[in-house]
Amino acid sequence: MIFDVGGTLVHPDWSRLTAVVEAETGIYFKSEQMHSAFYAMLQVIDAELKAGVNSQRKREAHWVLVDTCRSMGIPDAKCPGIRMRLTAAHQERHLWCQPDSTASTVLRRLKSAGLQTAVISNTEDGRALESLELANLTSHFEVVIDSHLVGYSKPDKAIFQCALDRLRLEPHEAVYVGDSFGFDVIGARSAGLHPILLDQMDAYESEPDLTRIRSLGELVD
Repeated sequence: MIFDVGGTLVHPDWSRLTAVVEAETGIYFKSEQMHSAFYAMLQVIDAELKAGVNSQRKREAHWVLVDTCRSMGIPDAKCPGIRMRLTAAHQERHLWCQPDSTASTVLRRLKSAGLQTAVISNTEDGRALESLELANLTSHFEVVIDSHLVGYSKPDKAIFQCALDRLRLEPHEAVYVGDSFGFDVIGARSAGLHPILLDQMDAYESEPDLTRIRSLGELVD
């Protein structure tokens, strides 16, 4: 079983992000508000990817978190300052460092059932392993595929094939779990893996032939 990292196994440190936004804009958001806004923003990105649109903003540092701020009504004029503060905070300590509350238990149970476990992560700086280490999840995985290091990124099927090759699996033998329809479901399907969408907001109830879970715990319950 192969997993996405950011948004699936590991989440942003929302308390630090709210502090960054407040310092730059004077506006305070609760962590829960930013978390919800993140998933709402992700649906917009998913729609673009389904339509075959590859936005140029995905090349900008911390674009996911900056787009989350925009979706909450932060003016564009404030976004460069937020990006600079995020970069400084990220250099000090990885911004994606909070483990999902069920991740460790789920991964242990999958391993005890005899399954291989791996991750595929899109990163801007090759620090997927560091994110997993801060979340105390590294020991659960046999293979870690970081887009920045291998030269391919989701939804390109080549990055999924990298993981399959290292695990010595055929596509039909593997399942991929992620929180983005555009990056994770479309990518996994193109590579021949069976996708499972972590759909916390039930945004894809009407999507045909899609296996969905609302929490990682459903993988083993």
